[in-house]
Amino acid sequence: MENKIYIIGCGGHARGVADVILDNDPTAKLVFVDRNAREMETIFGFPVIKSLPATAENVFIALGDNALRQDLARNQKLISVISKRAYISPQAHISDGVFIADGVHIGPCANIGKGTIINTNAVVEHEAEIGDFTHISVNSTICGRAKIGSNVFIGAGATVIDKISVCSNVTIGAGGVVVKNIDISGTYIGIPARILKDNRK
Repeated sequence: MENKIYIIGCGGHARGVADVILDNDPTAKLVFVDRNAREMETIFGFPVIKSLPATAENVFIALGDNALRQDLARNQKLISVISKRAYISPQAHISDGVFIADGVHIGPCANIGKGTIINTNAVVEHEAEIGDFTHISVNSTICGRAKIGSNVFIGAGATVIDKISVCSNVTIGAGGVVVKNIDISGTYIGIPARILKDNRK
């Protein structure tokens, strides 16, 4: 029976994921996977290998880049990594390949899409919907019934107020406050958030 957890990536996010896994279970056996691994390289005393074995189970993609995470997830069954120091409502739905860090609060009937990152102390309130391969950064707040699309990056300390929709392929800058629906993919900054770069151009 496979008992190793394979973490794809060995950057800062991978270390954060590993830290949560080991906090949840200090006996966990980790293997990091990075095609640029050096010979005999280790992280936290665990080996780094160049490629994922074909028979690997218990795989987690620990890369901060949403698009790259999505690309590597194709045809790969993923586990989720959820900190024991997070609060997840029993009525929330968490998809595969999700990372939920320390101090996160997920409210009732929230829906978290595949491969999404909910980082330290972020809040996703009741009935909010988060699309696939999205990244909710440290100390961000997604208020009740807000809808966030796929491949969205919500910067540190940003807020999306209640019942607001944000389409896919959007970046919200750190500290931004979204008070109106966002229907055009691009980069938004400020209070209230306004478009800085239109991805259609």
